[in-house]
Amino acid sequence: MKTPSLKNVAGQPEKLRTACADISKASFTWAIEGRDEGIVPQKNQAVREWIRAQLEEARSHGYTGVRIVCESTSGYHKRLLRIARAEGCETALVSAEQVKAMQVVESNDTGKADWKDPRTMLLLVKLGKTLTDRQLTGEWAALRELNVDYEHVERRSTQVKNRIHGMLLQLFPDLSFKKDWLFEADAARAVLSVYGFNPYAIVAEGQASVRRTLRKQGVRQKTVERIFRDAQQSILQPSEALWREIKAEQLKDAYADLSLAQERREKLRSKMIALLEALQAKGEVKLKPQKGLIGPFLLARILAETGPLNDFENLSKLLRYAGMNLRPNQSGLHRGKERQAKRGRARLRAVLAQAVLKLVVRTELYGPYYHGKKAAGMPGAVAMTAVARKFLKLLFGLNRSGQAFDPARVFKCHNEYAKAA
Repeated sequence: MKTPSLKNVAGQPEKLRTACADISKASFTWAIEGRDEGIVPQKNQAVREWIRAQLEEARSHGYTGVRIVCESTSGYHKRLLRIARAEGCETALVSAEQVKAMQVVESNDTGKADWKDPRTMLLLVKLGKTLTDRQLTGEWAALRELNVDYEHVERRSTQVKNRIHGMLLQLFPDLSFKKDWLFEADAARAVLSVYGFNPYAIVAEGQASVRRTLRKQGVRQKTVERIFRDAQQSILQPSEALWREIKAEQLKDAYADLSLAQERREKLRSKMIALLEALQAKGEVKLKPQKGLIGPFLLARILAETGPLNDFENLSKLLRYAGMNLRPNQSGLHRGKERQAKRGRARLRAVLAQAVLKLVVRTELYGPYYHGKKAAGMPGAVAMTAVARKFLKLLFGLNRSGQAFDPARVFKCHNEYAKAA
């Protein structure tokens, strides 16, 4: 989103001095129009003193304040912008891609140097190519942080599951149960707690004894018989007793890690849904979870990444924010395929992909649309992107109108829908 024009109380444009900074982990290089550049360490005291010095000098030259502009650089820029806002400065961002391209325009040089970047940013500011330094507060900020945490926990859970699967391939190679049983079933936890998934221990105890033991744990008889058969097959691959003992302990530790990740994931889900309900109660979110469309948790995750949908003037800006706007490929008579820009929030695109996955089943909302695209020759991944764009458009429209979701309205224009009604 472009930075809105700034106005003072009299309705006239404010006279702000612009300071641009190229930020790294240890320091940042800065430049101000008509002045020399410099370097400031990335330390709170040094940053605050530099900002106060710029404010004092800007006001002494008749400016009303200072605007701090920088690239978004792996989180290193946040310190500078937070302190700048606390000191009363305006803040804005510029696209790193635009900075790189502008350097070529400015000097016909593709090289990169810290002392060049701030000067290039000043040119972009002159051209009005700044982006809003969007700040989420309250429940919105908390929702986004929890969503980031949830993604990390989900990734950790997947890593642990892969590790468990790999160890079972070594210790219990002929175990025939699928992943849902391994990670969700109580029977799997019972086999782990009693035998550590050691097939030698299962066979050595004997089928009758294993049946009695596992039946007491609530495991069905057919499941017990299948486990015993799998164990008999698995011990045909020889291994050392000490190695099996170590593997069994590793499996128990991995399952404990998985339980912890699953517990954290459920806590995060509950917190995010509670925050969504709080925003709905305050009227900041008009969207409601709808059967056949979206549940409360996925809605909370999407809104965590979009922030308040009312911040976007139109759908086009929301699609660009998500990186789901289409990039044309045309030159003269050449007409190439349009591709998704993918220059926005990758996490938002990932959550949208999860949300529409169930909706592209033939009997669901976007099933006919998705399969129609595939039948026309569109690759599955591209068709999923088309569905995700339509889905985001639907959420944007529902939030703006405040109307209830009506499946009959989705693929009809207003006139068609009114006529049918």
